[in-house]
Amino acid sequence: KNAQSKVDVEDTKASLSADEQFLMMLKEKCQMTDKEWEERQKTRQLEMEAVSKALAVLAGDDAHDLFTKTFNPALVQTATAESSKRRTAASLVLSKAAAKLHNPRLSALAYRVKLDAFERVKKAID
Repeated sequence: KNAQSKVDVEDTKASLSADEQFLMMLKEKCQMTDKEWEERQKTRQLEMEAVSKALAVLAGDDAHDLFTKTFNPALVQTATAESSKRRTAASLVLSKAAAKLHNPRLSALAYRVKLDAFERVKKAID
């Protein structure tokens, strides 16, 4: 019985030592997390201040005046909707014909017509 008690005491001491080490590591981790949280809060506050300043500049009278002076309505794109409607209609006709005739080539052509609007842009980028 005495030997069993000594073993239990040793086990308890070992468990206590392991728990104390875990507690120390946990405290260190919590301290690091708290520091990181404070840094993120400071950064977030600085970002919010910067955004507020940017909004104040963009919403100011000077920015409005500059925009009205430099805005050119001739540069507004207007013809896209018409072209897009025609392209969509052509694609729809080809798709219906492909479905009726069970022709995969017509179906692929309909798909290309639908997506071909960006071909010129892709070529210009390359």
